[in-house]
Amino acid sequence: MQISLKLLLLTASLSILSGEAIASEAIGINPTSKTPLFDGHCDKEEWQASTKIELPAQTAIYLMHDKESLFVCAKGKAEDYTAIDLYIEHAETGHLYNLHASAQLSERTLSDKDWSESAFWNHKDWSGYWVPYAGEEETDEGKRTKFLEGSHREVQVLRKKFVGNTWNMMIRLSAVYQDGEYGAEFFYPEKAADTEKSTWAKFFFSK
Repeated sequence: MQISLKLLLLTASLSILSGEAIASEAIGINPTSKTPLFDGHCDKEEWQASTKIELPAQTAIYLMHDKESLFVCAKGKAEDYTAIDLYIEHAETGHLYNLHASAQLSERTLSDKDWSESAFWNHKDWSGYWVPYAGEEETDEGKRTKFLEGSHREVQVLRKKFVGNTWNMMIRLSAVYQDGEYGAEFFYPEKAADTEKSTWAKFFFSK
């Protein structure tokens, strides 16, 4: 009986420690009292309070929040277009959402095994600063649309869109210039997969 009691106490202690370890892995998103202006720049004073995550190729992710919104900014280099994808799990339904900002804004969901088709300019309860149009240029194949390099990608998500104070998320940066081309992309967490929410990171809204 004494042995069983000791085992139960040991198991309970390990469970508590395990729970604390999991909780400590969550990333706090710093609060802000200033709503940022979506102007393609996240290195201004209004973003100084943000939680910052450094990524390769001189890129970074800034996150902060107020009572109504999550604000995210993807910072790139002068040569980058810096597209961003936010992947967020809805804690009640279990559905996964992909909020995308590049030359257009789009949203898609994963509710079974496959992602839905991207619905462009379908951004209920969220918005973003897309890659600005920069005119046209002549090529051997005719005129081609140009987009502005060097702007940062800002996104605002209303917190009412996803329940709870802790969100399970993955972040993808793409259209980054590296090794002579724009094909570089980076993920946070580094080895996360868009269909495997267990590989994502927990973020909570700090007070």
